Amino acid sequence: MNIVKKIPRLEQILPVYAVIVVMIYTWSLILFFWRLPSWINFSTLGEIAVIFSYMVVVNLVESILVLLLLAALSMILPPKWFHDRFVTKGSSLVLLGLGCLMYFNNNLLDDILFPLLMLKKILIVVAAILALVFLIDRISLLNRFLEELANRMIVFLYIWLPISALSLLTVLVRNIF
Repeated sequence: MNIVKKIPRLEQILPVYAVIVVMIYTWSLILFFWRLPSWINFSTLGEIAVIFSYMVVVNLVESILVLLLLAALSMILPPKWFHDRFVTKGSSLVLLGLGCLMYFNNNLLDDILFPLLMLKKILIVVAAILALVFLIDRISLLNRFLEELANRMIVFLYIWLPISALSLLTVLVRNIF
């Protein structure tokens, strides 16, 4: 099979990218609002807007990197494993993988004192994610749910992509001039 044919089509990429955007941008937005009360005490509104712009640009880069990782995975694995079901498998991999990363980020200070326990948790989570991603084809209701959820999250791209473009423009202007 030609390498270009292994790249998912735009109709398959957009729903998965929407899931990535919702996960990453929402997580960063929660952390932004968590820190906002302390920033208000010593920063101006313009400085807070610049912080927000940098955060959004980092989110844009992160989301593109996650999407490229999934596209590379689609090109490496056999088509029947991942490419043919890119929306459902990619969405489930993103939801489970990024969800676990968020969980580990919240509990890192608790688990860092016990590295062996943390390694055990990571191995269990990776095995569970791989098992769930490859078992997703067996459960048709979950398969349809993930596909529908991913398709409905495309609406958030209409919000976050223009904000990302404005933020990228702000960061570029700020660093060039």
